[in-house]
Amino acid sequence: MQTKLRATYQNGVFVPLLNGESLNLPEDTTVEITLETIEANDAEMFLEKSADEEKAMRQSQIEWLKAHRDEYAGQYVALDGDVLVGHGATIREAHEQAKQNGAENPFLTRVFAEETILSAGL
Repeated sequence: MQTKLRATYQNGVFVPLLNGESLNLPEDTTVEITLETIEANDAEMFLEKSADEEKAMRQSQIEWLKAHRDEYAGQYVALDGDVLVGHGATIREAHEQAKQNGAENPFLTRVFAEETILSAGL
């Protein structure tokens, strides 16, 4: 598995620039890191997605899900912004299609029919 991670070197430690994401690596996982120096402006651009841009992107994804709910009900979908880049019976299938279609970090979710009632228990 290959994951791109950007980090900044501060006080002798590499600090990941996660942009609100998590790595989801098990503890004590061994990784290989290749270092490439990038300009400070490039690093700042990586983190500069404004709250308004994030909100607009999420809203467009919600609109896409509403518009295509019936078509993809019961399936997992992968969206790159508001563009479908993969779908399938499992999240893995949707993710693999998204990677094949060039999406580096797709939004993955299961689509439920409108009449489905979800319960979180309690």
